[in-house]
Parts: sequence; structure tokens; C-alpha cells
Amino acid sequence: MSINKKGYFLHRNSIRGNRNDRNLLGDREVRTLLSMLDAEHIPDFLAGKSVVDLGCGDQYIGEAIQERGASYQGIDIDECNLETEIFPIADHSKDIAICLALLEHLNDPGLFLAEIKRCVKPGGVLWLSTPDIEACREKFWNDPTHVHPYTRSSLRMLLEMNAFEDVLVTPNYRCKPKSYYVDSTFNFFRARHLIPFAGTGRLSIPEFLRGHCTGLFALARTQSD
Repeated sequence: MSINKKGYFLHRNSIRGNRNDRNLLGDREVRTLLSMLDAEHIPDFLAGKSVVDLGCGDQYIGEAIQERGASYQGIDIDECNLETEIFPIADHSKDIAICLALLEHLNDPGLFLAEIKRCVKPGGVLWLSTPDIEACREKFWNDPTHVHPYTRSSLRMLLEMNAFEDVLVTPNYRCKPKSYYVDSTFNFFRARHLIPFAGTGRLSIPEFLRGHCTGLFALARTQSD
């Protein structure tokens, strides 16, 4: 592990909020994934599934996943350099791979994406997030460990070039109806400009005004047999 990446990992985990708040954020993320999959109203959708969380940090989504009956494994740079090393995961053993706010830290995501395809079952799900450089612009570089920005188009192209199927890139709304998770010019304009408030605060703001987005979600599947 490089000194810079190790330092980032230790600093990031040292400034996390309290455990209960982190678990609530994790539950929000899992509910968002279920909404994107149109499965939020299926109580046992995750039951029996195997989930790996790549770049997991303090594993804040782990409790929400396990509460829904899935097995959870979190991997971060203290265990494996996800850009350059083989993941400690058996072939085709996972149903879902989650990668939140990691891709922008990788100079070359080629091996990382190849390893996801190796570890996830045919037809399995990849869900990831990364900043939207067209929305956050120069603020992207405020994090000195960010090395690779993505646009809506470049993220989709990256996944398609690496043989992922059914690729969907959307604004990173949280816990919205599935109708919000579409790849359209209007939807991105709405997310960046028409919805003024971020969906993460605790202020009493009407739901239709919440969801201002400066990031991207991508949902894709590995190739089926």
C-alpha cells in the first residue's frame, strides 16, 4: 500500500461521524440501490444474496445489507490495493458488487473492473458512484486523492468497453422513485440545476426540492452465460 493511499484511508476513517449516523447513511444507500433496481417493495429481495463492498471504508452499508438477509464482505486498501492487486474473493461468488466513491481514486480502473467481472456471478450487479465533473467542476480537485474525473458519457463508455451489460448512468439521487433513475438530458439538467437542495441534510425541506446532484450513479450487469 502506498504511503499516500494509506494516509488517505486512515484520515478518512478518523473523521467519520458517529456509528449510528453512519449506519443511517448506509441504510439510505441500500434503499437507493433497491429503488434503482425497482425492488424497494420486495422485502426479501436481498435475502440469500452475497454482496461485496469495494472501497468500503468503515463498512457503513454493511449493517443495512445484513439486516435484509444478504451476506456482506467489505474490502479496502488496508487489505488489498484495489487498483493493482487481485481481490481476495473466489471466482463468481458474489451477486452484487458495490463501489461508492472509489473509481475517481484509480488512475487505471482496468484491473479493478476485470476483477469485478471475475468475482461477480454471470448476470450479477455492479453499482457504483463517482463525482460528475460536469456538475462539480473545479471542486472535484479539492480532494487531493482524486485522479480521474468522469462525465455521464465517459462513465457509460468505460463500463461498456469493459464488457458490462445493461449499463445505466444517472444522477446520484438518494431514495427517489425509480422514475428518477433514467439517463436523459432533462434528468441531468433537473438534478444539477432545478432541484436546489441536497438530499442529505436534516432540514425540513419538501421532498420535491431535495436531490440536487453533483455525482453519478452507474448500474450494470456482468455478462450472462
